[in-house]
Amino acid sequence: MTVFITGAAGFIGSHLAERLIGLGEIVHALDNFSTGNAENVKHLKDNERFHLHEGNVLDVHTVNRLSEKADVIYHLAAVVGVKLVFDQPVQTIDTNVTGTSNILDAATRHGCRVVITSSSEVYGTGNKQRTPFKEEDPLSFRSSLRWSYACSKALDEYLARAYSREKKLPVSIARLFNCVGPRQTGAYGMVIPSFVSQALNEEPITVHGDGEQVRC
Repeated sequence: MTVFITGAAGFIGSHLAERLIGLGEIVHALDNFSTGNAENVKHLKDNERFHLHEGNVLDVHTVNRLSEKADVIYHLAAVVGVKLVFDQPVQTIDTNVTGTSNILDAATRHGCRVVITSSSEVYGTGNKQRTPFKEEDPLSFRSSLRWSYACSKALDEYLARAYSREKKLPVSIARLFNCVGPRQTGAYGMVIPSFVSQALNEEPITVHGDGEQVRC
């Protein structure tokens, strides 16, 4: 198969690209390197089945060009990281929602299957008295701009389901829950990498509030 991955130079995208190439698939990888890193896919660049494209999911022409070649699209490109989301809520909403809309539109035009990566954030505010969460639970998002990410991801899901129902587009939604591992950076407010970095450097580990907060 020919696979198109958005956000392919990110932590998760680079591992996905590596895995798919290992399975013998042809991978077209798109990233604008805003939070992704070319070093994450450097080891793949000489593989004849790997094709790296620098560009943005907001560029309709680029998305259409790469979708035309694809059997499946894995859409991972998004603004991520608590600090980045809080500092740039407009970019967060625009990239996440408009980018997803562009992918779904191109996939419909070219007959691709799509996997939309969503987030555990779509469950809204945490409640220790109400776990585990259920799909039937009412959603609650606070007014803080940090929730621009959660709301945009929730809208991505509804948009994907709307394309599936109205346009018969084959879509799957994967909610990723706090994935951690090699190639992940703490530069944008990721908690676990920050903890690990502080511990390795024998620095005090930063805990906000009383440490009893529940998320996702």
